[in-house]
Amino acid sequence: MAIRPESTSVTLRRDLSALVSEFDEQAANLKFIGARAAPSFPVPEQAAGYPILVRENFLKQTKTERAPDGSYNRIVSEFGKGTYDTEEHGLEHRIDDRMRRRYSTFLSSEEAATRILFWQLVAAYEIRVAAQYSGAGMTNTNVATAWSTVASADPVEDIVIAAQKIEDQTGTDQSQMKLIIPRADYREMVRTDAFTDQLKYTIAGDRPQIIPAALAATVLGIAEVLVAKGAKDTAIEGETISMSQVWPSGVMYLGVLAEPGDPLEMPSAFRTFRWTADAPELPVVESYREENTRSDIIRYRDDTDEAATAEVDLLMQKITNT
Repeated sequence: MAIRPESTSVTLRRDLSALVSEFDEQAANLKFIGARAAPSFPVPEQAAGYPILVRENFLKQTKTERAPDGSYNRIVSEFGKGTYDTEEHGLEHRIDDRMRRRYSTFLSSEEAATRILFWQLVAAYEIRVAAQYSGAGMTNTNVATAWSTVASADPVEDIVIAAQKIEDQTGTDQSQMKLIIPRADYREMVRTDAFTDQLKYTIAGDRPQIIPAALAATVLGIAEVLVAKGAKDTAIEGETISMSQVWPSGVMYLGVLAEPGDPLEMPSAFRTFRWTADAPELPVVESYREENTRSDIIRYRDDTDEAATAEVDLLMQKITNT
């Protein structure tokens, strides 16, 4: 097993980091939604506590009348407490000198290796975020009629019902909420008569063959629709490939999510805490030389923890399409 080299022998590759940020990140957003389902928040410490939003902050009523002595009633916000503990995730790709020369006419070995590492890491991150949602213990609400029943299902009304629960608890308007929806459920939703009827008031002309997520969000009256398309091979190495969706079909989530980089006081059901002290910039791509194998090593790494930042069911509702 190769020993990780000292930092003096490692070069931070800003050129390869930019490659991922500019091109592959855009492509990943078409398939993976983890970065938007658990918006990133940079933290200076590897592990620490953080405040969790609770119902009392939104629902508790207090007297607002000024007292006869001229004083005003005072309140103290109540928060739960959560802790994060980031873990380092990373992979390395070895580029053999002979292989580099063989394929130099067709591709840049370093760029190809960086892209392979990126897709591996972002897929693993997607699985971790999805696990946070499935393990959160949210109350489940079934749709009134399965969306596969095209004539009588009403996805628009199902979303309104789920949104009202969050509106009542927090005062957040439906227009500010986001929907996480697996690919199969999205396709069922846009084919229902109730949904296509709403398109008449949204776009002119005939119904489009492909309905983009942004248009679906307009029809549903929400901020954004995040279509989950990530897949994983669940078979062990050496066995026949067995593909399944990272976000299982039939399970959706509607709620409040911040934008990546928003301060922690911005309400968000989930967050990704990224430790920045050991990461001078994100993503971190490094390289070093391994002479005993006549190879260059490309390393891609990150240091994160994915966690809920609000009380269960406060900012996010689970919806099952069955």
